[in-house]
Amino acid sequence: MHLRPSRFPKALIALGFLILAGGCGHMPVTSMVKLARVDFETTDPVLLRAAVKLPANVQPRSVTLRIGVKIAGAAEDTQNFRLMEVSDPAELISLRDEIEAGTHIFAYRLEPAEATRLALFREQLMAKKKVAAGRGGSLSIFISAQGCHTGELPAKVMLTTYLRTGETKNYVALTRDVDLRTVDSRRDLATGIPPCT
Repeated sequence: MHLRPSRFPKALIALGFLILAGGCGHMPVTSMVKLARVDFETTDPVLLRAAVKLPANVQPRSVTLRIGVKIAGAAEDTQNFRLMEVSDPAELISLRDEIEAGTHIFAYRLEPAEATRLALFREQLMAKKKVAAGRGGSLSIFISAQGCHTGELPAKVMLTTYLRTGETKNYVALTRDVDLRTVDSRRDLATGIPPCT
């Protein structure tokens, strides 16, 4: 996806949830339409939320948001931002219908200092874009995490991830029911999830 002359693209591309070194990018088409409303130049980092649905005995750890912007003719500029777990029931109520037997959901937001750092990073990128007007580029956003398990992993280790912004209002599925055992044709990603200590 290319940068428009006057703004970053509204659609957030390459969204996925990574556990260990593996990635998932099976985004539902309906989610692409909803995410097309998001404008990186104006979206409020404070309102950004991420969530993940995992098997009941898998716990996410060290969750981060990674943003990369590549302007044509220059190296990709990337930054990682720490996410902290959201515990307010009011924040989680919109995800209640997503919970199924044998699963649980965790939601996250940017730490306050990280939201400020993201806003500064965006300002710097917009300044670079202005200098490189008309040359195009791309934006990628990943939600990544280390994970651990508290018991024997099931035959299928299913993963669903979500993103919410001020524009989407509700959580939008980024990946739905992706099996970590089969999503990577080269290896079973679930075998790399260590026991929780």
